[in-house]
Amino acid sequence: MPQETTGERLLARRYRLVTQVGRGGMGTVWQAHDEVLGRDVAVKEVILPHGLTDEERSVQYKRTFREARTAARLGHPGVVTVYDVVEEDGRPWIVMELIHARSLDQVIKQDGALEPKRAADIGRQMLAALHAAHDAGVLHRDVKPSNVLVASGDRAVLTDFGIATAAGDATLTQTGLVMGSPAYIAPERARGRTAGPASDLWSLGVTMYAMVEGRSPFERNEPMAALVAVISEEPDPPSRSGPLTPVIQGLLRKNPDERMGAIEAGRLLDDIVRAPTVDTQRTIAVEYTDEIAAPARTKAAPAAPPEAERTRVTPSVETAPSPDRRPDGAPQLPPLLAGLSARRVLLVVAMVIVIILAVAGIVWGATRGGGDPKPSTTSHPPKAAPPATTPVQTASASSPPPSPSVPAGFHTYKDPRGHYTMLLPDGWKPKSRDDAGDYFGPADGSAKLQIARAEHANSSALKDWEEYEPALKGQYKGYERVNLGPVTSGGPISDPSGRRCADIEWTYEANGGRMHALDRGFVMDGHGYAIAVYASDKDWNRTLAGLRPVFSSFKST
Repeated sequence: MPQETTGERLLARRYRLVTQVGRGGMGTVWQAHDEVLGRDVAVKEVILPHGLTDEERSVQYKRTFREARTAARLGHPGVVTVYDVVEEDGRPWIVMELIHARSLDQVIKQDGALEPKRAADIGRQMLAALHAAHDAGVLHRDVKPSNVLVASGDRAVLTDFGIATAAGDATLTQTGLVMGSPAYIAPERARGRTAGPASDLWSLGVTMYAMVEGRSPFERNEPMAALVAVISEEPDPPSRSGPLTPVIQGLLRKNPDERMGAIEAGRLLDDIVRAPTVDTQRTIAVEYTDEIAAPARTKAAPAAPPEAERTRVTPSVETAPSPDRRPDGAPQLPPLLAGLSARRVLLVVAMVIVIILAVAGIVWGATRGGGDPKPSTTSHPPKAAPPATTPVQTASASSPPPSPSVPAGFHTYKDPRGHYTMLLPDGWKPKSRDDAGDYFGPADGSAKLQIARAEHANSSALKDWEEYEPALKGQYKGYERVNLGPVTSGGPISDPSGRRCADIEWTYEANGGRMHALDRGFVMDGHGYAIAVYASDKDWNRTLAGLRPVFSSFKST
């Protein structure tokens, strides 16, 4: 066995080992400094257990090299990035992204068991990362709480992708080597059989069990006892899992052919995350049928993905559309939305008022001798509502008489709840509404516009975007920032400080190709607002130019 490494060693004439930050069955993790690129990195020193022959050791080192290089190509926000794999002392050293965060294992031990919704949020991020890895042909083989980093905003990042086969504590291989953690490995691996994607999903199920119960159901005093329990014993039913129970039980089916798959698990986890709570309302389904992708939740103002993005666990886990389930892909509503729980009450009141007025109008018409009511005198009467349209949605399509200040090709839209007014392009109409905002679009579905409102604004729109960007990266496949900064022109507010008005703009991959998004969060009359635009990247300049009057005309009422 190689001698234990000491600090300040220069590895491969490039990576200077600074301090030891972790140690486990697979070896030691160092914080190091890349002398070539001038950045801090994490370096994993792979040390296999005693008792292996030279041939067995050579095989495991080669497998580590091969799979670490494969993992380096994943490029998923839920996976710790592998920068390099070098050989020194005849063994591999893996150079990775350095993330300053506690492991999920530390979170559970220090803070106690997680409530089900938080566990579901972390679990679905892990599921998205596993799905991306499996698509790339990489199996993790050692999913467990100590291999999950929980960063700011509960961003979950899986470590040791594709390199857990070099670990020293569980699953039987052809050489008899046991690798992985006995309390978390799948039964088929404990029996020495071939691992597959379903094996990682079992480990995910055990990890979620540990999140809500505080321990693995197969935890025993001895590793062999844990392996026997995995193979032959059914886990105790979780007592604190709540809505997570069906997911956990589905993932912990001992037969991998009967085990719950990623698609079904993803749907259930999304439903749990977006379910209403007592203190704040979560996303309600948005009835979009076209293929355009749309907003993520934001700190400065919310944005709920329409159908194309809601059919994903996250952008990395495709799920089939379902009429009663529309996963929103967003981890949670931001603090700015804390005042939105009252909006359901306002919505019901508005509906009742509209219905009362409609009935009163019918009665009034009848008392005047009947006859058809006079046509609307507005320049842009509402379009005929589909059968499922609510009275509130019908009222939303109305517009006031023309004004000399309204440019050609636009009409004034008044929010029927009295929250705001703005110019809307002719041909654009309300699509739907939920607790995250009002949605508009043209008939061809080529773009989307969302208006979101919160009763109370946070202290800084720019700070909110800066804090929330990591969550956006986790939600949007191929996320690339275009701009994050204060708004100095174009309205509704100009604020060089970014405190009252700030933009976040990005591109990402969706079903239809490269997409482009802009979310402008701002404070007006003490309320938090956001105007979000989503369109294909190739048509972005034309789409945004056509919507400029929406920004400049927006008024809180």
